[in-house]
Amino acid sequence: MMPSLAELAASDEGRIGKHTNRFIPPDVYYLKIVGDMSDEEGKEVNDGHWNIGKDVDGLFFLCDIAELESVSPMTRKQAVEIQKKMAIAGAVVLKAPLKARIFAKLILTATNMFKAEKMPVMFVDTWEEAWAWIDKRRAEYHAKKKSAAAAAT
Repeated sequence: MMPSLAELAASDEGRIGKHTNRFIPPDVYYLKIVGDMSDEEGKEVNDGHWNIGKDVDGLFFLCDIAELESVSPMTRKQAVEIQKKMAIAGAVVLKAPLKARIFAKLILTATNMFKAEKMPVMFVDTWEEAWAWIDKRRAEYHAKKKSAAAAAT
């Protein structure tokens, strides 16, 4: 079920400082970074991604980084280390200005360097576009997995 941005903003669930890091079942992690993310906040975000994401086959990241200022090198490195061990179906980046797009491409390209199956990344302007892409990509991801499993038997 797709919550609205207003519902996410009104809730304290997933709050880490000024940021939001919230799992939306069955397979979406919503991450909003506001301003600077400290090493401590980054560790908490990354730990959350790992603790839930390691058990999800076909995880999506929905990232709102329009207000991103900076994320430390340690946090970025830890994010790549965690992401390369997870079955990520894709990442969609919402409302990203140029600086944020460069940041997202840096992390996601580094993650893809270590994965046999590359994680697709989409940049969109609206919440509705983000969820439409996730729905489409989810169907493609699971159809591909089902086809591969059938071929292996």
